[in-house]
Amino acid sequence: MTPTTLNHKPVNDANRLGLDYRAEAKRFDYTDPIIDIHTHIGTPKAAGLYVQVAELFGVTKTVSMTKLENIDAVSDEFGSSSDRIEFIAVPNYEARDQSDTFTTDWLHRIEKFREKGCRIVKFWAAPRGRDLHSDALHLDSPSRLEGIKLAYDLGYRIFMTHVGDPDTWFATKYTDTRKYGTKANQFEPLERLLDEYHDVTWIGAHIGGSPEDLDFVQGMLDRHPNYVLDTSAAKWQVRELGKQPDRFRAFCEQNSGRVLFGTDIVANDGNLDFDLYASRYWALRTLIETSYDGQSPIVDPDLSMVDPALDEKSTAHLRGARIEGQTLASVYHDAAVKVLG
Repeated sequence: MTPTTLNHKPVNDANRLGLDYRAEAKRFDYTDPIIDIHTHIGTPKAAGLYVQVAELFGVTKTVSMTKLENIDAVSDEFGSSSDRIEFIAVPNYEARDQSDTFTTDWLHRIEKFREKGCRIVKFWAAPRGRDLHSDALHLDSPSRLEGIKLAYDLGYRIFMTHVGDPDTWFATKYTDTRKYGTKANQFEPLERLLDEYHDVTWIGAHIGGSPEDLDFVQGMLDRHPNYVLDTSAAKWQVRELGKQPDRFRAFCEQNSGRVLFGTDIVANDGNLDFDLYASRYWALRTLIETSYDGQSPIVDPDLSMVDPALDEKSTAHLRGARIEGQTLASVYHDAAVKVLG
C-alpha cells in the first residue's frame, strides 16, 4: 500500500508525509465496524472533533478514560445512542499533586464511576508512577490492593492495566533500577493478581507492555487465560511491531479473540488537532491490515532519545502485517465484543 496523497498537505509532527487523512481513510479494504478499546477523550470540545475522525476510520464504538466530572458532557457529543461510547474508571490525574488523588479520592471515584454504569476500571502502574506517588501506583501496593478489592466487590469484572513501558525508556529514563525496577520486575505483581482475580478479564494495555518481546507476552497469555491485550500506543507499536510484521501476524492468528484494537488517542482542549487523532488510526490500521513498507508519518521522539545522532523529527519504519479474514475481524471488533459482553 503506497499512500496516494503523499505531500498533499503541509507536514507537522503527526503528518510528516503530508497525507490527506480524509482521503486515506477511504482506501482501507476493511469496512466493517471497529471498536477502539483504549482512548482518552477528555473534554466535550475535543470529543466533537474526535467523533469526526473516528467515523472516517470506521470506529463505531469508543471506550475512553475520561474524568468522572466530564463523562456526561463527553457522552452527549457521541449522540443519543449510549452504545457509541463507554467509560473506564480512572483517577483524577488533573489533581495528581494532591495527596489523596491516588488513595482515598481514587476509592471514591471507583464507586462513583460504578454508579454511572462503568464496567471497566484501569489500574495504571507504569514505572514513572513512582515520580507521582512513591507507593500508591505500584500494582501491589496496599492502597492499590484495596482499590482492586473494592472494584471487584462493586462488580467490576474488566480490569485494564499498564505495566512496563518501552524498552527505549528502560535504556534511558529508568536506569535507576533501585527506584524503577527492571522491566521484568513490572510483571511479577501482575501475574500474582491475574491468578488471584482469575474470574476477572484483565486487559494488558500496549500489547501487554512488551511488544518488543512477543514470546514473553505469549507466555503471559499461555499462563493466564483471563488475560487479553490491546494494541494501543501507536508510536510504540509501529516502532516495535513494524520490525516483526510476520511474527505479529502469526501472534494475532495464534491468539484470535485475545488481541483488541486500541489507539491511546488523547483528545483534549490542549490538542484539538485533526491530524493528531487521524494519524493514530492511519498508522495502526496500516500496521495491522496492509502490506505497507515505508516511513511512519508520526514523529517518534524515542528514536533520537536512544540515538542522539538522529534528527529529532525522525519517524519509525512501518511495515504492515497484513492481517486478514476472521483474525482481522477479531482484532477490530469481535474480541472486544466478547470482552465487553
